[in-house]
Amino acid sequence: MTSLAPKLLIISIATRMSSLFCKTQRSSESAFTLAEVLIAAAVCVLFGAAAFATNQRLLIALKSQKESTAASMMLQERMEAFRAIAYSSVASNQSGGSQNPTAVDILQTPSISEAALGKLKEKVTVSGYLAAASNQNPNPSQDYNQWIRGTTGNGQAQLQNQDNNLATQYDLLKVDIQLNWTGPDGRPRIRDLSAIFGKGNIGQ
Repeated sequence: MTSLAPKLLIISIATRMSSLFCKTQRSSESAFTLAEVLIAAAVCVLFGAAAFATNQRLLIALKSQKESTAASMMLQERMEAFRAIAYSSVASNQSGGSQNPTAVDILQTPSISEAALGKLKEKVTVSGYLAAASNQNPNPSQDYNQWIRGTTGNGQAQLQNQDNNLATQYDLLKVDIQLNWTGPDGRPRIRDLSAIFGKGNIGQ
């Protein structure tokens, strides 16, 4: 009986070690559950969607800034063209040709910067600002020339209102240029510029 005790002790120890070893093996082979995998996938998808949306907004902001710069450059280009012609040409609603360009000729020539503006509509109004001494009945609501030009269609400026005597009726003229276009986010955008012109212009 005494000789069996050490053997039983050894068997008992071996059984316990085997049991511990098996438990360790099972724990080392454990894996994520399906729910954990789905949650991780959802987090990854959410993160990717947020990164994509942020990138889209950044691209729209950059394009919007580019369009704003193009609109400002176009307005300056137009105003410089008006400053380079005679006072009577600013007031005229008839084409003067290449030798004597007028407001009409300026509008019929596409600007350098407008290509970046989608669905552009350009409106130019030349109106009386300071009546001449001989003009006893000034009527600013009617004394103006106005054209609208769009890049869609034939792209030609259409005369909306005309006054054939602006140059003699007024000593100062006001030129308003308004640009309307559709931004990259589909929203309408407006940019305008105004200037006063008097007799003695650069082209006079």
